Amino acid sequence: MEIAIVGAGVLGSIFGGLFLEKGFNVTLIEVLNERVRLIDKEGLWLQWPDGERTHSRISITSKVDEVGDKDVVMIAVKGYHTRSAIEDAMPMIRDDTIVLSVQNGLGNLEVIAETVGPERVVGGITAHSGMPVSMNEVRYVGGLGPLLVIGPYDGISRPGFKNMVEQFQAVGLDVHTTPDINSVIWKKLIANVSTNVVAALTGLTGSIAVKHEPSVKIIEALSRELSQVARAKGIDIPELDDPLDFSLKAFASTQDNRVSMLQDVEAGRPTEIGNLNEVIISEGRRFNISTPYNEAVSWLTRGVEERNRQKRYVAKSSNESKAVRNAIKREDLEALRRAMEASPLARALSIQFTKFEAGRATARLPGTAQLPNFLGYTHTGALFTLAEQTMAAVANSLGHVGLPLNCDVQFLNAADPTKDVIAFARVIDTQGRIARVKVELTQNDQTVAEVSEMVFLRNK
Repeated sequence: MEIAIVGAGVLGSIFGGLFLEKGFNVTLIEVLNERVRLIDKEGLWLQWPDGERTHSRISITSKVDEVGDKDVVMIAVKGYHTRSAIEDAMPMIRDDTIVLSVQNGLGNLEVIAETVGPERVVGGITAHSGMPVSMNEVRYVGGLGPLLVIGPYDGISRPGFKNMVEQFQAVGLDVHTTPDINSVIWKKLIANVSTNVVAALTGLTGSIAVKHEPSVKIIEALSRELSQVARAKGIDIPELDDPLDFSLKAFASTQDNRVSMLQDVEAGRPTEIGNLNEVIISEGRRFNISTPYNEAVSWLTRGVEERNRQKRYVAKSSNESKAVRNAIKREDLEALRRAMEASPLARALSIQFTKFEAGRATARLPGTAQLPNFLGYTHTGALFTLAEQTMAAVANSLGHVGLPLNCDVQFLNAADPTKDVIAFARVIDTQGRIARVKVELTQNDQTVAEVSEMVFLRNK
């Protein structure tokens, strides 16, 4: 079976890896050239729930016209990209192609059906999730329940749908079917509406939030409003009897995973609030049901999105030399490495790169007599300089000048000033002109500090 997955983010990469492992011919469709280039060059890495790490060579492209038509086209993009994604995917879709959506929220199936016709559309939900490690590596954390629950959008089980299900099940994939996909989508919506926004606004993971009484109270209020709206629409599923219990169990199952909406906020991306809580608000108005808690969290989330948008208005001053700008534009990493190592502070601390490539870099801060602070540990200013130097390297390795927007630092252990400290930085993902970079500082295999930074990639 020929499968194309539109969107090579966390979920798309997980399904791509799973389908490829089971013997299907898989092509990832991705608009971010940095990710296409890296996966095409180095392949895709998956970290599995049992700790195993596997590598696969998977086809990936941004040129949909060159892919050819497919048996199944899976849509795995954010809801606000659904219309553009399905329109761009049309060259892969023939008369009998199944278009399978595994997206969060409501409204996606309707948008897809408008473009390809309802008879081709299959809705799907999954409670499985993951976390990005780098642009070509994902940590798959598993999830609650089957891998996929799918059903035809119009409720009619046609031969193409039956064949797809048979092939999935024949290779051992835990795929279930339903004649009423709308009810299944609303079941997942209970947890998504009640917990995703709480994670996004508080920064808490599921394992912590479900034990935090104020967070549980807002989850309860959100789920109660959703239940009232769902019943008014005629949705009748057992989970609506105790939506708080269902939401807490689903949230707890994510453990220490940072749910997708929290990842979006941290990466400066738009969220899917419009396909989640704001749908509850609009449907509530239709049935004259008050939804003040969903309104409040929606307003706050839109405020967070605006804050992140404002961060993108970076000063256009260009203090960097023409030679450095040209090296960045040409992606001449050797010239960029030399320029960075020649900067005064890097020279003063003798910081040197031991590895430097697109999206990843490793640097070393040697132990010297100049490093101790007044307590005798390595000065945190020197450690941050090492981290910033390494982050700057990867942020400027993608063909654009990378300018920092914000930074989060966690110092975990004191460092010995007589011993080397190693920094490893990597680009986690990019969205438009925003990149997210992480760096880990270690000494003798012990983590000294972890740093994350949001970077603006200037066009010129």
